[in-house]
Amino acid sequence: MPGSANTRPVRILTASVAGLLVLGVPSVAHAATTTTPARYSIVELSTPTGGYSYANAINNAGVVVGSVDVSGTGTQPVRWSATGVRADLPGPSGGRAATANGINDAGQVTGSYTRADGGYAYPVRWSAANVPQVLGDQHVNRLGYGSALDPRGVVAGGQRPADSEMFPLGIVYALDGTPTELGPDFDVARGINGYDQVVGAPGYVWKSGAVTYLPGLDGTTRSSAAYAINDAGSVVGAAPTPGGFGTNAVYWSSNGVITDLGTVDGAQYNAAKSINGAGQVVGSADPKCQPCAPARAWIWQSGTPATPLDTLLPVGSGWTLRDATGINDRGEIVGTGLHNGQIRAFKMTPTYYTAINFQPSSAAVPPGYLADGGAVYADRGNGRTYGWNIDGSPNVRDRNSAAAPDQRYDTLTHMQKSGGATRWELAVPNGTYTVHIVAGDTDNVDSIYKIAVESTVVVSGTPTTAKRFIEGSARVTVTDGRLTVSNAAGSSNNKINLIEVLGS
Repeated sequence: MPGSANTRPVRILTASVAGLLVLGVPSVAHAATTTTPARYSIVELSTPTGGYSYANAINNAGVVVGSVDVSGTGTQPVRWSATGVRADLPGPSGGRAATANGINDAGQVTGSYTRADGGYAYPVRWSAANVPQVLGDQHVNRLGYGSALDPRGVVAGGQRPADSEMFPLGIVYALDGTPTELGPDFDVARGINGYDQVVGAPGYVWKSGAVTYLPGLDGTTRSSAAYAINDAGSVVGAAPTPGGFGTNAVYWSSNGVITDLGTVDGAQYNAAKSINGAGQVVGSADPKCQPCAPARAWIWQSGTPATPLDTLLPVGSGWTLRDATGINDRGEIVGTGLHNGQIRAFKMTPTYYTAINFQPSSAAVPPGYLADGGAVYADRGNGRTYGWNIDGSPNVRDRNSAAAPDQRYDTLTHMQKSGGATRWELAVPNGTYTVHIVAGDTDNVDSIYKIAVESTVVVSGTPTTAKRFIEGSARVTVTDGRLTVSNAAGSSNNKINLIEVLGS
C-alpha cells in the first residue's frame, strides 16, 4: 500500500457472521443483577418504529453496522454513526432483504444484498460514502455474502458453487471485486486481519494459499469453526465438546494452542464471535431448545471466566442481552438483545477507556485514538492527562512504510535513546485495568522488546523480519492515580507504537 500517512487505512475490527440468534420473549429473564459498580453503559441503536434491529460489527471509531427489519418491508442493511444516527445502505440494483456484517476503520462495509430481480444475494462492499460494489461471480445461483474486511477493504466471505449446491465456499475478494477461492474444503470465510490471514470453518487460518488447521478440543483438526482473528494472530470460534453434545467457545493463540472458554449457564451451544487487540472476546451461549432458558451474551478475557454482559450493566437498565457479535479495540461491544421486551441492537461502552497512538504531531491520528507526540506529562486538553518523564519528541518516528498493517503500526516512539524519555504515564482512577501494548518497527529489528506497566511485564519478545511487531496484554492495578509504562529488565532499543487502557 502507499506510504502516505494521510491515506493509510487502519485496522479491521473483525466480526463473526455466525448467524443471528432467534430472539423471542424470554422464558426466564436475565436482567442485570449487578451488585458491584457497573463496568459498562449501554445505548439502544436507532430502530424504525415497529421494527427490530441487529448489530453485527463495530470499528475503532465506534461506527456500527447491522440491519433493521420492519414487518412487510424486508431486512435493510444499515450503519449507525458513533453518535447513533442510522443510515440505510443502498442496494446495487434496488434489491432488498440484506444485512451488513463487517466494517473496517476506513469506514468500508461488507455484507449482502438480494438482487432486484430475485434469486440469491450478492456479496457487497460499500464505500465509506455508502456506494455499493458487487463482488465476485454474479451468477444467479451463487448465494453469497461478505463477512469482514481488512484495513484496505479486501473482503473475506464466500459464495455457493454455480450449481447452487452445498454451502458457500470460502472466498477472498480483492479491491476490484475479483474472487480468490480458498479451496473446495473451506466454508465461507468469517474473519480477516491486517496481515491478510483469513479464518473460517472447518477451523482454518489461510494466507496466500497456505493453510493451517486449528485443533479441536479433542485434539483433532477440522472439527471446529473459526469466526474472528486479530492482528496478533489470535483466533476465536467454537469447537464440539469432547464426548458430549454441543459446542464450547474456544480461543486459539497465535501458535495454535487451544483454550476452552467454557460456557454460560450450562448452555450446550456456545461460540466466541469477536476478539479485539487486547484479547478480550465476546460471544453467545444458547441452549437451542424449547422450553429452555434464552441465549446469553458474554465477555471473556484471560484470567477471568466468561461473564454474562447483563451483570456488567447498571441495575434497572431494562436490557437482557442475547448475542454479542463485535468488540473494538476501545472495548466497545455490540450485539442484539431485548430492551424492555423489544428486539434491539445495542452498543456498550466501558466506564473507562483510553487509546493512545505514539506518533509525530503531523501524522494522521487513527480513528478512536488520541495522539502522543513525546511531550512531558501534562493535561493534554483532550480529557486526558499523560506524557513522558522528559521531552521525548525528538525520538518519535513515522516510517511511512507499506509493511505496516495500518497507521498505528507505522508510527512509534523510542524509549531508550540516550538522553531521551524512558517513562510514560497516564492519569487514571485507582483500580484494575486491561492494558494492551504493541511494540515494533517496520524498518528495523535491532531490538529486544520488554515493556512493563505497573511493574508487570506486558510486552516481551525479539522481533524478526517475519514478525516485526510484538504485542502483549495484561491486567494491572493502579493505586497512585497514574498508570506507569517503563522499560523492563533485559530490554534493548525499546519502542512503543500504541497503548490501550480499558477498565476491567
